[in-house]
Amino acid sequence: MTDTYGTFDPADRPGRKAATPEAKPTLTAEDGTELPSFDERYTEAFEGLMFLGSLTKSFSWLGHEFVIRTLGVDEQLAVAQVTAKYKDGGEQLAYVAAVVAMAIVTVDGEELPTPIGEDQQLAEWAHRRFAFVKANWFQATINQVFQTYLELEDTVSKVVDAMGKAFAPAA
Repeated sequence: MTDTYGTFDPADRPGRKAATPEAKPTLTAEDGTELPSFDERYTEAFEGLMFLGSLTKSFSWLGHEFVIRTLGVDEQLAVAQVTAKYKDGGEQLAYVAAVVAMAIVTVDGEELPTPIGEDQQLAEWAHRRFAFVKANWFQATINQVFQTYLELEDTVSKVVDAMGKAFAPAA
């Protein structure tokens, strides 16, 4: 499995050529002393979280290319709405499928089916995607995408932790 991390930008679809990153300037204080820099391993992820609020991850599984992203608060609440009717049975299974449905950006370069029209409510959009995933994907695929999603969320946690260390008061 090969992993590629990036930021989520709806205008930046897979297959489009990414802009060449600019050189990052060294941070200096007003007195000219060099400030501690942010760990370069987290720079791209940090920028994704700061400016776009989510991260994406591309990975291959069973001959298919998946692109997933972390979810925002509205999408997490849509997951709760979609799974509410399963509270008396199957809640965990429904939750995993709903998170996967919301996290998918593309599969083999194609988006999941979405309701037509720009005025669609997020809940309707979430229900449509959830219905598609639960009706068409095998459990093994849902589990693999969910596991990769959890790994992406772990990356977010590490980035936030690194940000806290980078901006902590000097001893």
